[in-house]
Amino acid sequence: PLVLTATRLAQSPLDAPAAVTVIDREMIEASGFTRIYDLLRLVPGYLVADIADSSPSVASHGLGDAYDRRIKVMIDGRTINSPLWGDTKWDNLPLRIDDIERLEVVRGPNGAAYGVNAYQGVINIITRAPETESGKAVILRAGKDGFYDHGFRINSAGEGTLDWRLSASRRSATNFEPHLEDKSWFRRLHGGEKLTRNVANFSATLHATSTDKFGLQVGFSEGPSWRGGVEYDDFPPHVERDRALYLQGGWERQVDPDTLLSVKYYHQSERAQASWPVRQATEVLTADGSNTVRRDDLEVQYATRLGARLTGMIGLGVRAERARSFGLFGKRGWLDAAHGQAFGNLDWQATDALRINLGGTLEEHDYSGRLFSPRIAANYSLSSGSALRFSAGKVYRAPSLMETNAYQTYRDGETVRRITFWATGRLQTERMSFVDLGYIKHVPTLGLSIDARLFREYHERFYDQESFVPEGLTKKAFRFLNGSDFRLSGADLSVDWRVVGWGRVILSQSFVQIDKGEPYSDPDIPKSAPHSTTSVLLIKDLPEHWRVSMGYYHNGAYMWMNGGDDIPRLDRFDLKLAKRFGAPGSENEFSITALSATGKYPDFHNGKYRHQPFLFATVRLGW
Repeated sequence: PLVLTATRLAQSPLDAPAAVTVIDREMIEASGFTRIYDLLRLVPGYLVADIADSSPSVASHGLGDAYDRRIKVMIDGRTINSPLWGDTKWDNLPLRIDDIERLEVVRGPNGAAYGVNAYQGVINIITRAPETESGKAVILRAGKDGFYDHGFRINSAGEGTLDWRLSASRRSATNFEPHLEDKSWFRRLHGGEKLTRNVANFSATLHATSTDKFGLQVGFSEGPSWRGGVEYDDFPPHVERDRALYLQGGWERQVDPDTLLSVKYYHQSERAQASWPVRQATEVLTADGSNTVRRDDLEVQYATRLGARLTGMIGLGVRAERARSFGLFGKRGWLDAAHGQAFGNLDWQATDALRINLGGTLEEHDYSGRLFSPRIAANYSLSSGSALRFSAGKVYRAPSLMETNAYQTYRDGETVRRITFWATGRLQTERMSFVDLGYIKHVPTLGLSIDARLFREYHERFYDQESFVPEGLTKKAFRFLNGSDFRLSGADLSVDWRVVGWGRVILSQSFVQIDKGEPYSDPDIPKSAPHSTTSVLLIKDLPEHWRVSMGYYHNGAYMWMNGGDDIPRLDRFDLKLAKRFGAPGSENEFSITALSATGKYPDFHNGKYRHQPFLFATVRLGW
């Protein structure tokens, strides 16, 4: 398949200057996952954690904490990381897993294409185009602990110049037991985590002329989250309400077969409403977690052929971010930040076997100043289906609004009694230099694809946090700082083997080591990466339209930093049994899925919560 995310242009993985993992529609359905971020368990070296008191977190080859700030996440090429922390609000995405066509994951730095914060990788969630489907569908899921996920989809007839798609769902799930093994009725009523979300998504494509195409996407998500536990003075049981909205519009003109001009606009808004009492000695304070965040992006891109062996792309983008939260910033007005970038890519077929790629992004940001993220890569073709890849470059991570402006407080009226996060000084940008060596091989006659890479990353000015006691207060607070320099080295491998009529096996394997950072500013840095991670997805076709799939996920011991715990070795198994029925080509299916079939396991907060197994049934009907 062609990939879009390595350079912003469609190209073969054999020619891409970075390693890209594609999680296609078949893998999405076979995995049994109902949450988008769970799909990243299929990517070599990726770690996924549900967190009982905040949004889930994702890490690539370690360095993970409660906020996945070092991975850029996009929907159809537009950034969706929250301006607040720079993380992704996975629980609040205005998108259903059934709306996704595939995920493209760049396994490594990609600042040359997307600028700051494409630091450890890029996840591009590519939705199902309206013109690829027709008719209607209903999906009903129900299972253990009151879990349900009911949705529908309606498509246009697809016979005119306008194609559209509308989908919506309501989902409710209890992710954690309240507290370890305590199953008393009191703890069940007054602790744990339960979420309910209503999601709607609309997309449309207008083929105005043979050369002009317009696109529109609108997504909405809202619902309550029940969080906290009676045993926590700082985080008692309470309800948080979240709402998220995105709007994306674009125009493309195919000037000629080799020239494409595109203009895209993107709006993103998030709102959280939450407050809870905090017990401190004889006082009862108020924690205010409410916030409103907005982002607007405008981007122009032009790609063309510059010669018989040379193609090029250039683009400009501007971004405006706003955030407002008295509880997080100690101010009642809006905080604003502006960002501008120019990016480009040159691809030169130097010889029949050698392809050279040069890419870079120049940008200016209110908090980080002027930065340039370059990359040089060379792909050498060994045969029509195999190639070696070398790439090297530099990438940055700029501080978020919280890391620059945080003044998160607990108050008694207007009086500050406690500070939790305080941005006390200006941070330098995180910086990383990297070298990557890859090998790709496709053997169509065997249905086999192999993608392997060796990499080394040199991290400088790593963002960390330390505790201190503010003057006049008794409880400790946390402030942000530039910590250790260190080296991260590793290897990862992806093998995809498909036999028509038999099934498919997808193997991912990764090995990582963090070193050369002594003395570490945080001793948890080298422990944050498990030495080994493995995933296997087996898809087996059976007679009479039955299909069974099994997922196996393994990681060695590691640690989630800054609020997380030591996580022991994990071996998790998922199972799904599905039966297709109806006319040939029908979407009709009945399935039973068991996620974490081997039982509960520690996840992020090892000392507090256990991740719950899920057992549920699904019925999908299409007409």
